[in-house]
Amino acid sequence: MSTKSFPTRVTEAKSLLEEAAAGAPEDLRAERMANLQEAIEFLRRLETSFQNERTDD
Repeated sequence: MSTKSFPTRVTEAKSLLEEAAAGAPEDLRAERMANLQEAIEFLRRLETSFQNERTDD
């Protein structure tokens, strides 16, 4: 589990995705790819939590 704050994780995830979108796929190194996968999973969990909140209304 990450010890980073929620806003920091969102900002980092957004930055990683923007960088990946701007670069060519062959530019992704293994470590960067792992960070990108972690960011994607974090955003998926975040999206799911928001969807769950909407259905709780």
